[in-house]
Amino acid sequence: MSSFKQVDRITVLGVGNTLMGDDGVGVAVARELVSELEDSPVNVVLGETAGMGLIRHFRESDVVIVIDAVAAEAEAGSIFRFNADEAGIVHLRSNNIHGMGVPHLISNARLAGADPEVIVFGIQVGDVRPRDEILTGPVAAAVPRVRKLVIDELVRFGATVRYRGAGKQGMSSLTRTNYSGKVHLTKGSSQP
Repeated sequence: MSSFKQVDRITVLGVGNTLMGDDGVGVAVARELVSELEDSPVNVVLGETAGMGLIRHFRESDVVIVIDAVAAEAEAGSIFRFNADEAGIVHLRSNNIHGMGVPHLISNARLAGADPEVIVFGIQVGDVRPRDEILTGPVAAAVPRVRKLVIDELVRFGATVRYRGAGKQGMSSLTRTNYSGKVHLTKGSSQP
């Protein structure tokens, strides 16, 4: 990870279906970030299931941080970090929403001439049955951890963030392990 790279236009995009339980975790994280980023030029988008309508955010940004649910073979609440090219390898839950998942969104944005740096945080789902915006325990517990990881990325890109007493969560309290060649973040006590 580079130490500092100032960029002007950053978008945080939370996607997922909030009516399908854990599938809405990306939107839940984005909602958590709104208050911390209200005095910042970072654009926080509750993308939900907007599909092609989200491409403009890729065209208008230097960096796009996408937060979505994943259906991998991992423990519910596990956190994954991918770049744009790796996002197509995993099964991001939004792949089936309106026929436009995150990998397709990135691909279509590139076809439209957009080429921002893209970082994807995926959270392993537990239950995606219809439930009105209720996350399962492990997935709900991942929300503040992902929020902190996103903030760490924003700071790396020079964004101003107003912390609200989050403490030192995020990477410092997570263990990095290799999961199918990708960085997979799990609960742990140390960082290698």
